[in-house]
Amino acid sequence: MKKSVELRKEYEELKNSIAALKSENKIEEAHAKLAGLKDLENKIREVEIEETMNAGVGGKKEVKNKETMNVNRLFNRLITGKSLNAEEMEFLNKAGTPGQVEATDSKGGYLVPTEQFNRIKELRRNLVSLKPLCNVVPVTSFKGNMPIETETTGELIAFEELNEINKGDIDFAQISWNVADYGDIIPISKSLLADENVDLISYVGRRFTKKAVNTENKKILTLLKGLSGTEAADYTSIVTALNVTLDPAVSNNAVIITNQTGFDYLDKLVGTDKRPLLEINLQNTTQKKFKGRDIIVLSDAVLEMEEVTKAPVFVGDMSEFISFFDRQGLELATSDEAGFTKNVSYIRAIERFDVKKVDSKAMVYLKLATA
Repeated sequence: MKKSVELRKEYEELKNSIAALKSENKIEEAHAKLAGLKDLENKIREVEIEETMNAGVGGKKEVKNKETMNVNRLFNRLITGKSLNAEEMEFLNKAGTPGQVEATDSKGGYLVPTEQFNRIKELRRNLVSLKPLCNVVPVTSFKGNMPIETETTGELIAFEELNEINKGDIDFAQISWNVADYGDIIPISKSLLADENVDLISYVGRRFTKKAVNTENKKILTLLKGLSGTEAADYTSIVTALNVTLDPAVSNNAVIITNQTGFDYLDKLVGTDKRPLLEINLQNTTQKKFKGRDIIVLSDAVLEMEEVTKAPVFVGDMSEFISFFDRQGLELATSDEAGFTKNVSYIRAIERFDVKKVDSKAMVYLKLATA
């Protein structure tokens, strides 16, 4: 059994124990165990990343005829333009090959194989990404249309025999998406690139992932800031947004997005019982909740203050507000030309996506006074 699986079992047992103590109103005992829960979270994260990386470095991929192939080395040879032997070509062209490398149609690069791409996804876990909060729609083409519901109070249509359905009974609209290329140029020494066994995915992934998350967050925040902002004198405006402004179905799935200053204000609030108003999320002890809703904290540099004492706060269901059209995959290509005088090669990494607002009523924009 993997170490990560054992740790997750231990984590679930401790989490259930804390939940039981809270239900028995043994708050102090429950809080005393939270530190252990956080330690387990950190251990699980470290072990899972280590297991994922170990699986990709020098790993052998079995194919149906029992041949083995080092996919990491094969991928490195492909993107650096090195020739493949007969065995490698057979593996590459075999239908259903695990982690098969796919050439892209126009840019001269290669899509990162699925298993290596999953390792890049692992690197996102330590970053604050808004993408998972959205309705992520995988697409295979560069542009298209998607029908969307426009009436949340609509009902089923009665299909009675021989009765024609009125067009007014069919209530939907369409949104158009057009994915764009977002990429990075990453320098890498030729001596490192010459090593066919080098863990190229980890080298590229750490830098690219951070920039990718920053870009995605910026595009998503642009749509959020396009909402009409409302002045909020204190935290009760968040309560009103959850209780009244948002549809109950939306409120049930709501999250709260703010920056460091906004979170600092909320984190210092205490109730009449002198206990903090924010609750610790037992699923993720590094995160807190307000009225049962997760609080997502971005840096002040990413989500800037409205004014010196006014923090932006977005409340609602992001999956109803935004659709994230994801042309899945990461394309890599190399070039020696630009780095000729510096003895380096350059790796071009590209991802493709688009973001579109779907339901503007699913999010509320507050300008929260923090002083």
